Amino acid sequence: MPISFLAPLFLAGLLALAIPIIIHLTHRERKDVVAFPSLMFLRRIPYRTVRRQRIRHWLLFLMRSAAIALLVAAFARPLLDSSVQGSTVFSSARELVVLVDRSYSMGYGERWDRALDAARRVIDGVGPEDVATLVLFEERAQAVTQATADQAVLDAALGAAELSARLTRYGPALQLAREIIEGSDKPLSEVVLITDFQKAGWDAQNAVSLPKGTAFTGIDVSDADPSNLAVTGASFVRSRRAGAERVAVSARVDNLGVQSFEDVTVSLEIDGQEVQTQSVGLAPDSSTMLRFAPFNLPREPVRGVIRAGDDALPLDNSFNFLLAPEGAVSVLIVNPNGAGRDHGLYLRRALGVGGRPGFDVAETSIGQLSPADLEGRSVVILDDVPFPGGATGERLRVLISEGGGLLAVLGRRTRAGVWPAEARDVLPGAYGAPIDRSSSGGGTLSFVDYDHPVFELFSAPRSGDFTPARFFRYRRMELTGEPRVLARFDDGSAALAERRLGEGRVLVWTSDMANFWNNFAVQPVFLPFVHQALKHLSGYREPVAWFQVGDVIDLTEYSRRGGARFNRQEGSDEDVERIVESPTGARFLMPADAEPQSVSLGEPGFYQVRYLDDGDARAYSVAVNVDVAESDLRALDPEELGGAVTAEGEAEAGAVEVVLTREDRERRQNLWWYLLVGAVVLLLGETVVSNRVPRLAS
Repeated sequence: MPISFLAPLFLAGLLALAIPIIIHLTHRERKDVVAFPSLMFLRRIPYRTVRRQRIRHWLLFLMRSAAIALLVAAFARPLLDSSVQGSTVFSSARELVVLVDRSYSMGYGERWDRALDAARRVIDGVGPEDVATLVLFEERAQAVTQATADQAVLDAALGAAELSARLTRYGPALQLAREIIEGSDKPLSEVVLITDFQKAGWDAQNAVSLPKGTAFTGIDVSDADPSNLAVTGASFVRSRRAGAERVAVSARVDNLGVQSFEDVTVSLEIDGQEVQTQSVGLAPDSSTMLRFAPFNLPREPVRGVIRAGDDALPLDNSFNFLLAPEGAVSVLIVNPNGAGRDHGLYLRRALGVGGRPGFDVAETSIGQLSPADLEGRSVVILDDVPFPGGATGERLRVLISEGGGLLAVLGRRTRAGVWPAEARDVLPGAYGAPIDRSSSGGGTLSFVDYDHPVFELFSAPRSGDFTPARFFRYRRMELTGEPRVLARFDDGSAALAERRLGEGRVLVWTSDMANFWNNFAVQPVFLPFVHQALKHLSGYREPVAWFQVGDVIDLTEYSRRGGARFNRQEGSDEDVERIVESPTGARFLMPADAEPQSVSLGEPGFYQVRYLDDGDARAYSVAVNVDVAESDLRALDPEELGGAVTAEGEAEAGAVEVVLTREDRERRQNLWWYLLVGAVVLLLGETVVSNRVPRLAS
């Protein structure tokens, strides 16, 4: 059984073996002093004998030498390198499936190296009649070899294996192993699972059972009491000062282990430059939120990275995100001719209050409205005015069909029949004279569609109440086609209805927003309702600051949600070739006719997407982070997994072996302690022997 040492430099102490040799070869005998007459006439001859030049008491010499050797070996920390048997030796041919976990938790410390070493030992045990299949797995399982007895093929596939940045999932790997074994013609079968047995990857309720008679061996390469520091999230608070947009970044840092961390440096990087740092201490199994000072967001988007400390699992110590300036939603309010400033007062004030996004509001009257006024608008509000006619009406219809939005408010000035006949198909139905309910105290909203984006904000408890609003007058609408009614009055009449027109949307509010026909405008829910309605009409979607490894994104959809604003000029995203570059530098071409324009995000960091239209260097980025569920390194009991995947009554099933670090194996063996005890015993024995032979004690 081979032996190694954790501290081999201490073996230099074996030079101390020269001490007993010197003692035994140079000792002088004790002599009795005898009075003698003058020696002046005698010639001096040095005392030399062969007996003095040799070791006379070998037992004492060997005891001293052995004690020194044992002391030196104890300090060198010896370790017995027992081989891990990866598979059971069978007398008949077998089907062997080797499952190797390559999820990113296997990047902790030396786990991956131990897993590869264990897999090589298993492969070395493949007999001439056996066939083996190597499977690498994380969330997905992939057989990287066919069933083969060629160890060179298996070794080559294992040598090419790399860690991934995905989560641990045992189900797909065990299912693939089951399928391989079920298709085998070998009389015996065995599955070897090499993993850190991460608890987060095990779903006991959907456990996969291996075929009856299959031997199962689990090889545990985890560490005892692992510690892990991870940045698990980020949030942003935006504000404006002197016309500049400012952002305050907050980071969540978690200690997911049993070890305390003191004075951990957490830094914020913007476009590769460290701009702020903080220091924090974390107790075991705890978390904290850190907020960095606000900074001015430039006109161009920026890449941000939060970094925290340095530990054995570096992949989750950084968090990537993108910050882009938020463009305001362009809104045009069209007022009645001759309306005073009081008209639309509540609507203007609601849009003037900050929100995400902001609103760039312009106003005009229906008589002065021209096609030029509609250019660049995201939403048009016809506030108690009819649909415009002529070229202006045609331009408004095009604006809606191309993805814009229209909010039509049917108040007291919008009499029945004033909408031009050619524009009545814009509405979800025909409206008539107002219903007067002032004598009964007004009607209320009895139905609100909380599943719709306009009202989704109010779906949670205590997030907004529409029942206090009283509606004294509103118009009854006879719905046609297939409109969606988002709110109804207590008599069943539609209060808010929606219809699609091309790529855009039209919302119709059947009362006013001027605190004349109702008191809705003075209710607390009015402001967020207006904001939500206009965001929905404009097609606004908050830009995604980051994605997770494993996500698949449609580049066209991502650009519509704000991604294409990153570092690019105005232009169409359709019918354009793109080059996608991964964080590690791998590139591939996305053809213009690819459908869909989707990319699977397999690496943490920043993906770069470049357009290839007419040599334009337009580009944008996509930030990707690992799923922090994998950062929890707690392990499940290997025997629990082994018992769940093997058939009941199988005596050989469920064997579990552990591959430990050299330090852990040495700590369990404690050979140094026995060596130290042996050295002490020898020194005590040496004392007894030397006292019995006093002339040889020194």
